[in-house]
Amino acid sequence: MTSTQSGAGKSEKTKQKIVTASRDLFAKKGYSETSVRDILEAAEVSKGNLYHHFKGKEFLFLHIMEEDHRLMMETWREEKKTQHRAVDKLAAFAEMLSQMGINYPLMRASEEFCASAFTSDEVMERLNKIDVDFDDVMRDILLEGNKDGSWSIQHVESKVKILLSVFYGLDVLYKNDTIEQKKELQKEAISLFIHGINHHE
Repeated sequence: MTSTQSGAGKSEKTKQKIVTASRDLFAKKGYSETSVRDILEAAEVSKGNLYHHFKGKEFLFLHIMEEDHRLMMETWREEKKTQHRAVDKLAAFAEMLSQMGINYPLMRASEEFCASAFTSDEVMERLNKIDVDFDDVMRDILLEGNKDGSWSIQHVESKVKILLSVFYGLDVLYKNDTIEQKKELQKEAISLFIHGINHHE
């Protein structure tokens, strides 16, 4: 192993050490209450090491969000292989969003982070990419449903926004409900979407 490779390996280990320590802090204290000093002490690194890998706390947390989002998308790609109809994929995707809301240890910190006033165009652009991924998943499901007969809808783009808003809204407004209660609400929402209010009643 060359000295360059050794240095790169050490640098990556330091980066992961920072990520691991800060992830734990953000989960316990939230985004706002976790200071850069907290991170430095927990990770046992210098400020120079931190800023070598990240531009600051904001970009460190963003990195963690992106890391978790990639894992979630990988999980979804595997999950959708087990669902053969679009309507089942829609229910599975809605449930995955709810599971994330209930079980994700950084949910509170993520809400704080997203509610803060961003001054960086880069941060906003990278957050938008996460939203675009969710839009893409929903769009693919709706288009597939048009093909397999699960439903017949027009104006797919507006339906993407409406359904994501409904599923997110259920999680926010009824965050204290159990996953089973949320699943029932999601089923009702999907039924309303497919059949309409008059047919549903």
